Order: sequence, then structure tokens, then C-alpha cells
Amino acid sequence: MADARLGNGEPTGHPEVEGAVDRAHHQWQFVQEPARAHALAPMLIDLRGRVPGRRPGALEAVRRRVELLRATAQAG
Repeated sequence: MADARLGNGEPTGHPEVEGAVDRAHHQWQFVQEPARAHALAPMLIDLRGRVPGRRPGALEAVRRRVELLRATAQAG
């Protein structure tokens, strides 16, 4: 939804765009299958890069989880 809004020309600071990215990020945090979460991560990183949101550190939180997923995959 967030990507569609951006593709339709809505500005990155628009509350509905920010809300869509925040919801995508929130839902991604609950993806328990590491391979699926890792597969979705690049799209979320791209979205967070364009729409960082109002809370500082959201992009870094995604990157930290990706690193954790990588470490878990390498250890397992």
C-alpha cells in the first residue's frame, strides 16, 4: 500500500503514506519465518529510506533485525 501511494505521487511526508509505511514495518516485525522476513527486508529498507517516519531510528531498527536474521541463519 505504501509503495502504491508513493507511486501515485503522494508526498513522502503525507500522513497516510507515513501510516502505510509504519503499518508495513509493524507487520514485518511479526513475520516469524526468517527466510520470509529476510525476503521482505529490502522492500522495507527502501520504503524506510524514502519515508523514515516520525520516530527516529526506524530504518536502523530494520537494519538491525536484518543483521540478526543473517546471524541466526549463519549459526543455524
